[in-house]
Amino acid sequence: MYAKISQEILQGAHKLIKDVLKVESGENVVITADTGSDVDVVIATMESAKSLGAKPMVIYYPMPPHVGKAADPYLPLEPLEAALMNADVWIEFNKSWLLYSTPWDRVMEKNTVRYICLVGMDKDMLVRNVGRVNVRAVLEFQRVLGEITRKARRMHLTTPAGTDLWFENDPNRPIFMEGDVNGPGDYMLFGQVDWAPIEESINGTLVFDGSVWPPAELGLLKEPIIMEVEEGRVIKIDGGEEAKIFEKWLKSFKDPNMFNIAHISYGCNPGAKLTGNILEDERIWGAVEWGLGNQAESFKGKFGAAKSHTDGICLNPTLTGDGEKIIENGEYVHPELLELAKKVKK
Repeated sequence: MYAKISQEILQGAHKLIKDVLKVESGENVVITADTGSDVDVVIATMESAKSLGAKPMVIYYPMPPHVGKAADPYLPLEPLEAALMNADVWIEFNKSWLLYSTPWDRVMEKNTVRYICLVGMDKDMLVRNVGRVNVRAVLEFQRVLGEITRKARRMHLTTPAGTDLWFENDPNRPIFMEGDVNGPGDYMLFGQVDWAPIEESINGTLVFDGSVWPPAELGLLKEPIIMEVEEGRVIKIDGGEEAKIFEKWLKSFKDPNMFNIAHISYGCNPGAKLTGNILEDERIWGAVEWGLGNQAESFKGKFGAAKSHTDGICLNPTLTGDGEKIIENGEYVHPELLELAKKVKK
């Protein structure tokens, strides 16, 4: 088995298990994967958990055509939920993610598992985004970036592709510095800072020019998807064929909440590059990601549930907070971030 999996992949999996998720001997580690997942990553992670004395279990099933609650009809709900309810750690490698699904809701409500969303992570991503990254430096960068954002009230985002969006932050809402695993809860891969702005304050033009996923027909974009946003809701979508696919997919749920802006994220993983896999794309250094549709309760926002969720990437943004630049043309330029950025990218 090891002959087929490189040492670099095994090292990345070991860092994920030991340094990020802090797995201990005797813990039950459940790994979920579907037929869109990279099996070598699953096996490497399972073996790494076993090497620490944990008890890993892999649940593998056909990839659903949808994500979140829209995937529920395609899932083995009862056995899946039974296994996850008794896990200490849940690692999700599914391509069609279980995040926001009914089993996810119930397991998170129990609040006894350390869950991490690593949707569709492949070997190359594991090495570049985990194995070769200084995790401690990234987490410190995220902490300072989060504090800068927490203090900013009025924000303005522009991109070369045409994004021109204004919004305001609520200082009482949480800002998540992803990947800092401490006790039970839901976590994402480090290299991302996200929050929900005041919904009705989000106005202007939003352009996705990097990637969008889902729907499954999209990924890397050939042409920009242009959206007009009023009070946090997408009211018009323009562009080429991909924009039509995107709009048709949003409308297919017959749920007006699918057009809601759910959250915004910074990308700050130095190993991330644009691949079409949204897990990696939303962590590209200096990129900005927006989520549409379902808004997790943890964001403490006003929009709430929708039938599904999608994410899109804005490349080379310039973002200001109360008139002070945080990002300029895809590079962090805030004075408090300059030295930290050098450590992260070293």
